[in-house]
Order: sequence, then structure tokens, then C-alpha cells
Amino acid sequence: MKKQKTIALIAARKGSKGVKNKNLIKFGKKNIVNLAVLIGLKTALIDKVLLSSDSDKILDSVKKNKNLIKIKRPLKLAKDNSPMLPVIKHAIFYFEKKFDEKVSSIVILDPTSIFRLKKDIDKAIKIFKKKRLDLLVSTHEAEHNPYFSIVERYGKFYSLSKGLNLNIGSRQTAKKVYNINTVVWIYSRKAIMKEGQRIPKKTSIMNIPLDRTLEINTKKDLIEIKKILKK
Repeated sequence: MKKQKTIALIAARKGSKGVKNKNLIKFGKKNIVNLAVLIGLKTALIDKVLLSSDSDKILDSVKKNKNLIKIKRPLKLAKDNSPMLPVIKHAIFYFEKKFDEKVSSIVILDPTSIFRLKKDIDKAIKIFKKKRLDLLVSTHEAEHNPYFSIVERYGKFYSLSKGLNLNIGSRQTAKKVYNINTVVWIYSRKAIMKEGQRIPKKTSIMNIPLDRTLEINTKKDLIEIKKILKK
């Protein structure tokens, strides 16, 4: 039986609401898509890297490599409101049909996360395999806590989002919660093909130092990252 493959997916469409042409932004001589592709190619635990885009310009901006597969994404999967799971499923089907090999897991490397390190990916893959997860997601400790400092509307009034009856009096005694970031996500094939849930039941987290979790989602983010890189 053939060894099942661990593949990486870089999903980079041409449209962007927060920052125009976000995926073509360059730091040094390489755009952010190239940075994500290169770190995927350098990771020995990843068998192949897939770049999925509806943009020929983005696809052509990345040099050919024997371990890189470029996928022209259908427009129906590249809209502003297109969810990620069908994009992942499309990439898995494409790879399995093209190479006649089965995917076991798929590592998502979002181009907007430019401070990730190879060791983050290596560690994540090892944890994912050891725990036999359906999803490993990178996180960092949340600044605000729904048990203490986040409210939402209930009828006419507002209350804490969680733990209404716990009467928590300080942030230190509130249950720890975590922000999800885009440094690295890893899904099992089963989670994508059968469960179809963004956060499946067998999910665990891997905390990343805050300085490696910055993402380019807004113009403010871009300005902040440029300032950091100039230091």
C-alpha cells in the first residue's frame, strides 16, 4: 500500500477587501505567497506543496519546483464569501486524481502570516500525528475573555458572553481562552471529506509566541508589520 501523503496548501485569491492586492505584497524581493510556498518546500515533513489561486499573476509569481503544484482555482471558490473547506477539498481531489496517491493530512499555510518559522510547522505536524487529531490549530492567549470582558446582547440588555452564573471577579480567575491565528492549521483528510466542520471534534491547539502571530488583514496591520521589519 502506498504511503499516504502530507501536503501543504497555500490558498491565495486575487480579491482582497482589507488590503488591495494583498497576496502580491512584497517584503524584500518576494511576495507573501512566495514566502509561504518556500517555507512549505523547506519542510521535510511535507511531501508536496499546492498553490491554489484564481489569479494567473499570483500563480506565475512563484517559480516552478518539482514539489510544487499550481492549481487554477474555479471562480465559484474564489468569491469574497467563499468558505475555506471547499477550497481544501478541491485541492485534495486535484492532488489525488493527478498523482493517484492518497492524502492523509493537509497543512494550511495562510500567506498573511509572514513571521511563521519552519520549526512551527515541524512541531505542529509532529503533535498532529502523535495525538491523531482531525485538526491542529495555532493559537495565542486572548487579550479579551468572554468569561470576564466580552459582552453580547440578550434581549434588551447585555451580559457576559460566557459564564453568566459564575460571577467571576477578576481576569486571573477566568477560564483561559485563546485566539486562533493563521501560523499553521493541519486537517486530517477525514475531517474535510466526512465531517465538514471548520472546527471538528478532535481538535487541539499549539500556542505560538505573540510576535510570530501578526497577520496582514488590514492596512493598519501592514503598516505595523513594515515598522517591525525596519527595526
